[in-house]
Amino acid sequence: MPKQEKKELCFNGRSKRLYRIEKSDSTLLEFKDETELRNKQKVKIKDRGAFNNEITAYLFEYLEGYHIPTYFVKKISPTESVVKSLDLFPLDIVVRNVAGSAFAKRYGVKEGTDLPYPVIEHYYVNEELHSPFVNEYHVYVLSIASPEELRIMNRMASKTNAVLRSLCDRRRLKLVDCTLRFGRHKGQILLGDEITPETCQFWDVTGRRIDKERFRVDGSESREVYEEIRNRIVKGIST
Repeated sequence: MPKQEKKELCFNGRSKRLYRIEKSDSTLLEFKDETELRNKQKVKIKDRGAFNNEITAYLFEYLEGYHIPTYFVKKISPTESVVKSLDLFPLDIVVRNVAGSAFAKRYGVKEGTDLPYPVIEHYYVNEELHSPFVNEYHVYVLSIASPEELRIMNRMASKTNAVLRSLCDRRRLKLVDCTLRFGRHKGQILLGDEITPETCQFWDVTGRRIDKERFRVDGSESREVYEEIRNRIVKGIST
């Protein structure tokens, strides 16, 4: 597929931009080098966009090999990919395998504890309400998704987590948790958004953190985080 011209900007988020492609049911996904620290300071991380694009492209293609339908079409440049246009559900589905800091504080579990079963959580994506935690009844009452749609998304999220977790095991990584988004495309529910250090927590099997929490305070070690995760996942290089 030839490189597409950018058309109308339809989304500008923390890690990526989305552009509508004229006369097409596809969208141009562009990953950004800029990010925001905890103090709201914006910084530029060299190659962040390229690393995130490479990781996402690799993982979506990997998941497709396990018959998990995604919106990914093709990577067309270091920072850009073409994806299918989605009507996203306003729902974050978080699958937790290890008690990260948020889970540990909420439930009084020791941080770093391996959970006996993956825990699936749902959050209503609404910035004004700070994306609150919701259960299945909230999802139905708020018309976020139908019972059948939620069942399909939960099943896909569970399978996605299992496939990614198995891959991470072979890379000597722990998939602490992953945040997944789904959307409708021509009547089919597809996995969308991104799978990157922005949406997943990766730790080394020793417990050493390899995630964005390492640089959110002052921006140090930022590029190294993305590069190591790219090397571990995409290239299979362990440190």
